[in-house]
Amino acid sequence: MKYFVFKVMAEEAGYIEKLPNGSPTDWKFHEGISLAKDFPVGGEVSFSKNYPDNRNLYDFQPNIMSNLLVSGRARKLIESLGVTNAEWLPVAIKDHQGKVVGPDYAFLNLLGAEDAIDMERSEYEMDSLEKDQIGNIDALALDTSAIRPDAKMFRCTKERRLILIREDVHAAFEQAGLTGFKVYEAEGWDGLEL
Repeated sequence: MKYFVFKVMAEEAGYIEKLPNGSPTDWKFHEGISLAKDFPVGGEVSFSKNYPDNRNLYDFQPNIMSNLLVSGRARKLIESLGVTNAEWLPVAIKDHQGKVVGPDYAFLNLLGAEDAIDMERSEYEMDSLEKDQIGNIDALALDTSAIRPDAKMFRCTKERRLILIREDVHAAFEQAGLTGFKVYEAEGWDGLEL
């Protein structure tokens, strides 16, 4: 089974710079913990006024927080694939004028994490602040035997901001024509996002 590093990327996207008012602190969105009880009902996010010409909506919407902000179409597909660790935090996306342009979006909060990174074979530097987390990857090596067979889209225990998807999930995303993301083969990935 192959795995891919999953990154949100899109051109001229309506860029989101803030979480909805009343949201949990930003760092909590990268911990793999449930946020549903603390997330505001009826939350809204808006395109950044710093990028007035960027207005495009994608299935995975770029945002400064590096969270997975997912369209209703992508959510249905992910649910149909049986991704069991998905927690959905619904939001509406507004354009620069405050008009709702994406009524059915949600932050996808992936719960838990997998011991997917082979710490012996990978080349990396640990984070200076979060001592148990990798700060920089130069060459990623996976320990696929440590990944649960039903793990399809997940965080890595030693780098919780790193999202991996299984090859069948990637194929389903491609076949459905989902937009706003790029993948890199995980084994040997050099940490660059080109």
